[in-house]
Amino acid sequence: MSVPTFDIFHGSLNNGAIWIESADGLTSAVELMNECARKRPGAYFVFDLYHQKILASVDSSRKPMLLEPPPW
Repeated sequence: MSVPTFDIFHGSLNNGAIWIESADGLTSAVELMNECARKRPGAYFVFDLYHQKILASVDSSRKPMLLEPPPW
């Protein structure tokens, strides 16, 4: 039995995602996706070409911190 291959993309499926690379097995693909997100913040996802589905995603974009006014 062969191990399925999954594709890792950067960006959004609906807005010009960029293919990063392929990985054998879902565990390896998710680990690679997380590694990419740590190295270069942004949105990433693991895509199953056979089933045409996103199986995992992460967004490590830096979000602006909201400051609250002082209580007085």
